[in-house]
Amino acid sequence: MIELDTLYNRDCMEGMKEIPDGYFDIAVVDPPYGIGMDGQRESVDLRGGRRLYRKKHENYGWDKAIPGEDYFRELERVSREQIIFGANYFVEHLHKGTKGWIVWDKAQHGLTMSDCELVYTSFNVPTRVVVISRGELAREDTFHPTQKPVKLYQWILANYAMKGQKILDTHAGSGACLIACYRMECPYVGFEINETYWKKANERIAAEKAQIRMIDLLEGKANEA
Repeated sequence: MIELDTLYNRDCMEGMKEIPDGYFDIAVVDPPYGIGMDGQRESVDLRGGRRLYRKKHENYGWDKAIPGEDYFRELERVSREQIIFGANYFVEHLHKGTKGWIVWDKAQHGLTMSDCELVYTSFNVPTRVVVISRGELAREDTFHPTQKPVKLYQWILANYAMKGQKILDTHAGSGACLIACYRMECPYVGFEINETYWKKANERIAAEKAQIRMIDLLEGKANEA
């Protein structure tokens, strides 16, 4: 049985088979886009002749193909609403319509193939633009080539979820979404098939939980004083 507040090292398709229909309130997912490592520049030319290089990551070959039709149908089965990063790469699999998109402006134009990223939502709401610099990652332990800032996931949860709602992340990667879930008090389940990413993500999540517990403890002592 799948347990909440757990990141599993397993194939999400196998894991979702154990999940009842509509168990999760929202699936917030960032599946492979099928663009490979060529989808991101290794460097960019800056003014004054300078060049900025991206941090290189191990290439495990996971981004060679997008998920199949069965992934998206299973995602819809286990969750009431879906929020899907990079969904412009697989619009043909979106059967609920495409009204409520999110446009993430990375505020670092020229560093990647795209200045922004399109995020599909199944919510019947207007399209929203959120400006969160990819430079936020400089404050985080980056080890995944498509890592997103925790602040971005916090914005998504603040605008599309409510405290206590259950969240599914099928491709947890760096664990950023799950850290945001913990901060926003949303129970979660995550899947990550790559053991290296899974271990590092679990370490990040454990460190985050320990830090928040320490802050809560110190605040409690301060209130008692």
